[in-house]
Amino acid sequence: MNDFSSTENGLQATLQSDDNKRISHYESIRQDIREEIKLRIRQRDKFAAQMVALLTLIFAFSFTERSGALALAVAPFPSVFYTWMILHSYRKQDWLNRYMREVVEPELTRLCRLDPAREWETYHHAARGRSGTRRSFFLWAMWVVNAGSMTYLWFQAETGFRPVFYAIAGVYLTATICATAIFAFDTPGRRHSRHKGTNAAYASATGAYLS
Repeated sequence: MNDFSSTENGLQATLQSDDNKRISHYESIRQDIREEIKLRIRQRDKFAAQMVALLTLIFAFSFTERSGALALAVAPFPSVFYTWMILHSYRKQDWLNRYMREVVEPELTRLCRLDPAREWETYHHAARGRSGTRRSFFLWAMWVVNAGSMTYLWFQAETGFRPVFYAIAGVYLTATICATAIFAFDTPGRRHSRHKGTNAAYASATGAYLS
């Protein structure tokens, strides 16, 4: 009997040690993801500030300097570039949030026998989802800057500049449409519908907590 109890205690200690290793591993991953998310947020703030500063300088030069209107031909470039970088950063953060919500948090709650609904990413996703307002703002701002600049140049440009204008406008229009097509559907409802049935890990963790 004592031998059996000793064996059982040793087995439980081994299992507990393995669980502790897994918990430590997932806690390390969670910390890395949190740091990456913070980095993405700071990155977007920096991109937005740089874009506003550059566009302000371009518009100020265009409307204060004589013959400076042609500088507006440059305005769509930082608009498209920074919008692309900002929305790509949002998408990368979405992947990080989803991995945290569907892999890391369910595993941690299963190992610790906690309620997965109390984990931050899971709770936030269920309570509020993901806002797409700021993403839409950057897309709309890009269209306004690009369309406004090209329209103004169309009326201000001399006849000899028209062929160059057509080429520049074509490039910017293509880039704007591509950015819109790639990122416009990064909305909560559409993205969520693509990933139905991917919450098996969450269901498993819930079952472990309730059992």
